[in-house]
Amino acid sequence: MTKLLHLSDTHLGNRQYGSDTRRDDFTRAFEGAIDRALEEDVDAVIHTGDLFHRRTPSLPIVTDCIEILRKLADADIPFYGIVGNHDRKMDQQWLDLIRETGTAERLDQTPTMVNGDVALYGIDAVTSPAWHAADFTLEDSPNPDAFRLLGMHQLFEPLVPEFYADHDLADVLDRVNIDIDAIALGDYHKTESSIVEGVPAWYAGSTERCATDEIEPRTVSLLEIEDGDLERRELELDTREFESIRIEFDEGDSHGYARDELDRHQLDDKVAIVTLTGERTPVTSSDVYDMAVDKGAAVCKVDDDRGRRQLDLDGGPQGDIQSADKLIEEKLADQHLSEIATEVEERVRTDDNLAQTAIDDTMEELIREAQADAFDERDTELELGETAEEVNGE
Repeated sequence: MTKLLHLSDTHLGNRQYGSDTRRDDFTRAFEGAIDRALEEDVDAVIHTGDLFHRRTPSLPIVTDCIEILRKLADADIPFYGIVGNHDRKMDQQWLDLIRETGTAERLDQTPTMVNGDVALYGIDAVTSPAWHAADFTLEDSPNPDAFRLLGMHQLFEPLVPEFYADHDLADVLDRVNIDIDAIALGDYHKTESSIVEGVPAWYAGSTERCATDEIEPRTVSLLEIEDGDLERRELELDTREFESIRIEFDEGDSHGYARDELDRHQLDDKVAIVTLTGERTPVTSSDVYDMAVDKGAAVCKVDDDRGRRQLDLDGGPQGDIQSADKLIEEKLADQHLSEIATEVEERVRTDDNLAQTAIDDTMEELIREAQADAFDERDTELELGETAEEVNGE
């Protein structure tokens, strides 16, 4: 039997709510997941994207990541990953750098064999404009009887609600050139699973809570593969608890009222998410923040909605608002831009190391490369045409 641990969306470096404590929580959750892999004595760990929260993680965060992965390397357990949309860079990826330390490997469209009978594949997060042109061709396994497991980082129907999903997972199965036995997914922070066209697929979920509506326990997935059969179990991680509190003020309610409302909740060492509604009073959001911290909350976030007209959002999309990058990509996808235009746009928007003064030179280089490739293809077509004419003439 081959045992794998699947985790995803660790978002290392996420300083949630502006808190250093929360940033450290994300690191501890990742270490907890790796410790579970050691406890279960797995044959390999797979990570399906968003290892880091940003494209430019700090050096201490990268160093902490490598030190944690060193635990696996010391136990001869390989760590395989793909690139998510949060940590995707234009050129060399962080996984490529970490690979140089001997603590991680990057999955791609060629098989990575585990125990000779499990073939792992990986496809990095694909932007919306590039989706329809993306190549999902996979190289077949040297063992024709191997269990083929594909890792991806996208939001797919039917596992993700339709209003939140980017694509239909059936589209991927139609575009890969080999039979896939299972698909391990990242990008959705809740644990979900389904069977699509006979293929089991699932999201492992995030290892820490990235939003207040992620109330379920954080988990990783333990995969046991034997004789072509897959068994999957969710292993719960020990993460910091969240406490959601709603305080509705009437005119004249004082600081004592707010303290009494907070006293109804156990806040010790928790993340307190406090929402203030109702009428405006002399009690400020800063006052409530200080009260929650005094009562033992490790982290506190206060949303002051007092005096605002309440909107009925029942039945509408839930979860975080889409990022600006994602909204831009969706709009660009509707424009049917050429591949070079898409590449130019993404380089300008996402390359953190591209200086403003270097944009013109970078764009000219990309366009020249595209022109050279186009002329090479045209020359090849002409040469083939001339050869065909010579053959026909003879």
